[in-house]
Amino acid sequence: MPWRIEDELKAIGANYVQAGLWRAFAVRDGNLITGQQNFSGAETARAVCEALGG
Repeated sequence: MPWRIEDELKAIGANYVQAGLWRAFAVRDGNLITGQQNFSGAETARAVCEALGG
C-alpha cells in the first residue's frame, strides 16, 4: 500500500491504538466505537451494546 491510515492518523496527532495483527480489538471513545478489523466484530458489537445500556 502506498500509505497506511495508522501513519496518517499519527501524523495529525491522533491517539492510535491497536491490539496487534490478527487479534480482535475494539475501542470506545465517547460515542465513537470502532473495531480493528474483520476479526473484531464480536468485540465491537459488545461495545455498542454496552454503550446503548445493554
